[in-house]
Amino acid sequence: MELLDPNVTSHAKKINFKKELFRFLKYWYWIVISVVLFYAASYFYLKYTQPKYSSKTTLLFQQSNPNKNALNDLKNLGMGVSDDTELQGEASVIISKPILQKVVKSLNLDVSFFAKGKIREIELYNLAPYKAFIISTKKDFYGASYYIEPVNNNAYRLSEGPLKNKSIFRYGEVVELPWGTIKIGRNIDGYKPYKNFVVFKNDNTVVKQLESGVVTKLPGSLLMDLTLVGNTPQKSEDILNEITKQYNIDGVNDKNAEAENTQNFINERLDLITSDLDNIEKDKENFKKANQLTDLDIQANVAVTRLTGNVENIFNESAQLEVINALYEKAVSGKEQLFPTGLGLNETTESLLGQYNELLLTKKRTLKQATDINPTIKSYDKQLSDLLSSVRSNLQEARSQLQKKIGQTNQEIGQDKSTINKYPTQEKIFRNIERQRNLKESIYLYLLQKREENAITLAVTTPKAKVVNPAYTTGIVQPNYKQIRIAAIILGLLLPLIIIFIMKVLDSKIRTKDDVQIIIPDIPIVGEIPNNTSQRPIIENNDFTIFAESFRILTSNIKFILRSKQIYKGGVILVSSSVKGEGKTTISINTALSLAGGAKVLLIGADIRNPQLHKYISNQNKGLTDYLVSETDDISSYIINSQLNDNLDVLFSGSKAPNPNDLLDMQKFDDMIIKLKQKYDYILLDSAPVMLVSDSLHLVDVSDLILYTIKSDFTENEMLIFTDQFRRDNDIQNLVFVLNNVKPEYARYEYKYGYGYYSDVKQENFVSRLFKR
Repeated sequence: MELLDPNVTSHAKKINFKKELFRFLKYWYWIVISVVLFYAASYFYLKYTQPKYSSKTTLLFQQSNPNKNALNDLKNLGMGVSDDTELQGEASVIISKPILQKVVKSLNLDVSFFAKGKIREIELYNLAPYKAFIISTKKDFYGASYYIEPVNNNAYRLSEGPLKNKSIFRYGEVVELPWGTIKIGRNIDGYKPYKNFVVFKNDNTVVKQLESGVVTKLPGSLLMDLTLVGNTPQKSEDILNEITKQYNIDGVNDKNAEAENTQNFINERLDLITSDLDNIEKDKENFKKANQLTDLDIQANVAVTRLTGNVENIFNESAQLEVINALYEKAVSGKEQLFPTGLGLNETTESLLGQYNELLLTKKRTLKQATDINPTIKSYDKQLSDLLSSVRSNLQEARSQLQKKIGQTNQEIGQDKSTINKYPTQEKIFRNIERQRNLKESIYLYLLQKREENAITLAVTTPKAKVVNPAYTTGIVQPNYKQIRIAAIILGLLLPLIIIFIMKVLDSKIRTKDDVQIIIPDIPIVGEIPNNTSQRPIIENNDFTIFAESFRILTSNIKFILRSKQIYKGGVILVSSSVKGEGKTTISINTALSLAGGAKVLLIGADIRNPQLHKYISNQNKGLTDYLVSETDDISSYIINSQLNDNLDVLFSGSKAPNPNDLLDMQKFDDMIIKLKQKYDYILLDSAPVMLVSDSLHLVDVSDLILYTIKSDFTENEMLIFTDQFRRDNDIQNLVFVLNNVKPEYARYEYKYGYGYYSDVKQENFVSRLFKR
């Protein structure tokens, strides 16, 4: 054992990580049990938890071309998006309530069948033995559920709720329930009929669930991902595919709405132009008959040559004016209607008409989900009104300019005609009729061309979004089997370790030599006494147990300290402790026996209030108190041999006295110690606990060494703090510690394993030694 210099007040401490680790490992069985329990809990949790699967589909949107021409670029006839902002808007449209409502109706999602188990339910979806449809519901219907089981091949039974006390119904029969009417039939593709659980829901409730469940993401490059997490992979895939289908149908319908309005406008104008052409042809025929005219081209060749340029100008300008007048009539009608586009007008007019049509279509789509009083609708109305006002102003300005140009052209024609005196009046009338016919005919051909272009647009049903990846299931997302198993193992390891750590933190008892030195580093520990479970823990002659060896080491250290103080005979050793029960009497007797192996030793029972020596050594009535109150100075008559060792004598405490403190403070006691020092090599004083009584204070003054007993797994930290304060208050310089009752797991190396030849050392295998540390 390392001897500590009592003059050293502190020394560096190193943490023994191996020792700290083995302190936890000695509870290995609790850690194993905890891990097994947590892992078993995770196993049953994963076994009975309904897994959730993630399903996904990817859509690709086309880049729209605002200046598309149906005859020149057929690939752009499908609807597309122009930028990321519009794509974000489509992400909201694709999971809008109208589209999801169609999905719910198409897939019959408001009815679900489940196979009920003892712990969880499993949705059967398309493998259910039955098919059910909600025909009608009441306004306050939210949901209902029933057990359904077959009665025979043609009938089934519903539990709870049917009207008129009827519970058995035929397949295909319309059933009236308290909340509405339903119809249930057989599913020939499903399982054989057995008892199932059927749930009916309000379709609005299902729509809300889909709204919150379907997640849209825009990874870029006009791509959109739709993701849905559900308990049934096939159901989630069908929902995503149906959402894509209904969205494309809705997009095609929106696209065709503009084309249909354009077609109606062209057809109306064609009917009017056809009627005008018929009237002009009749006027021409009647004029020729009345004036007996044949071919005027030869007659008016020279005049026609001069007037060709102006006629062409008046033709083009008149055609534009006719179209502008027709559009202006629609603009001032006050109705919200789509304008025809691509009629060859100027770029500004075409742009305004296109913006108006696009905004009107957006408003109509929004009205599917909102009412007229919605702030968004009101905003659309204001924008439409402003655009329509801009269209009217633009058309008025264009018409005014055309009229001005036509007037100028007519003026020039009139001037030219005035120079032609040789043309008959009939020629002038005929040319006017011919001009009107050509004008109407060109307009007619122009409208026929636009009608064909519009018909191609109607015929093309290119979807708004192309399905890049049809809906597929990526795998289980909940629960995460690997994470839960790892977490169960980690928790199983950490929980007992945390509990052990908290117990260690809250533990206020002294157990090891290191615990003592952490609190009071400047007081040496001269001995560690292992625990002894025998009723009479006294070392015997020729005792080679670890218990006996520990006292030999203790006495060796005591001798060394006394010799360092130049005390070679008559050393007085005071054995004390903080409180009762720390084993100071056991330490006193065994230390005395160990010292008595080669020296004359006297053991004095200085604990007058609560003497304990009689439990180990046969007692007599007379003792210390009897001597101190007697008139004699001869102490020898009160001392007896211990009968344990010839060199060990004992002076018992004697009769109980009412004033033990006064007795020990007598000069007679000091004189007695001086006399006994001459006779004995060592004198041991078994005193009272210093924390309970003050009897031991006078004994400190006559002692050469104070052997302060600490009991492992018993003494509190506060007691050591008291001891340190007691030492400082009384300026005690010769106090040392002895750690008593040390268990093997808290003992020093040599105490745990011995030296290999002691009779009480058991040979242990590696595993036993490992977990006892």
